[in-house]
Amino acid sequence: MKGRFTLWILPLLISSCSYGTDSSDEAQRFVSNLSEQERACVNDRLLTGWELRLTDLNNDLSPDEEIAVDMATELCRLNANNPPAQVTHDNEKPQVPEELLQAPSSFNATDAPPGEDPLLDEYWRECGLGDAKACDNLFYSAPRGSDYEQFAFSCGGRRNMDCSLLLGVDQPDGELNPLTPPPGDDEELDTLWAKCSDGSTSSCGELRLIAPSGSLYSQFGTSCGARGTTYCTLILEYDGEPPSLNDLNPSMAPPGEDELLDQLWGLCGNQDARSCKDLAKYGPANSIYIKFGVSCGGRSVAPCARLFADLNS
Repeated sequence: MKGRFTLWILPLLISSCSYGTDSSDEAQRFVSNLSEQERACVNDRLLTGWELRLTDLNNDLSPDEEIAVDMATELCRLNANNPPAQVTHDNEKPQVPEELLQAPSSFNATDAPPGEDPLLDEYWRECGLGDAKACDNLFYSAPRGSDYEQFAFSCGGRRNMDCSLLLGVDQPDGELNPLTPPPGDDEELDTLWAKCSDGSTSSCGELRLIAPSGSLYSQFGTSCGARGTTYCTLILEYDGEPPSLNDLNPSMAPPGEDELLDQLWGLCGNQDARSCKDLAKYGPANSIYIKFGVSCGGRSVAPCARLFADLNS
């Protein structure tokens, strides 16, 4: 590649030498031949590559400046004629790493654990028996790329989807279902409850972000309106992100109130799903730490491991 670049640049160097007789005339030719888009591109390349401003073309150019302008112009026109290919994704297919995607066909619920870690082996066995929480614990505790991680992600060699939805989980308060009326303790939260009950992913997410920690409102939002999953868009039509998500973003500085939580905050912002989970679990009740963890570092209210897998695929 380096050799090809040298051969490509050589004609530019030769042609640039011919400009030495009247640089100001050549400068005017450069300006007149550039479209507005090309002018902006050339100006940017000159500034970043040679610390040269396009307005300098009104003055006599040195040989080095002529070469710089020639190179910047050719590069901009080359990119304009050959725009980068757009990467498209089929949204109907799960965009996850191949080893996780293949996990259901690679494992069976009755497979014996690897035997490398007693705790992970126990989670493995419980996950294989259909314990959704054990699958979740196994995934977040497993080394990345390991058989433990793949087994957990596939809900024990079953399917690649939210394990609580696939395997079923007990509702914290037993009787919750999508038609359960709102508690009536808070007008704003009651409205969100009703919309979440009707299938609004945005409202379910907002409940999870702003409702008091451990409250019935929070539980209803976390389970997508008592539908048995924390991944609402798997079963409900996406209708936008929760409004409170606008107050968060991955590059936010941590609050500085707790050294350990601040470290988890930074890791969560850098797409570490385990840190997001720990932040949501150990953050003070109703704190921004919990909101940052629940929202996968200000990105989306979803299971962070699957969200990050989608983002990085």
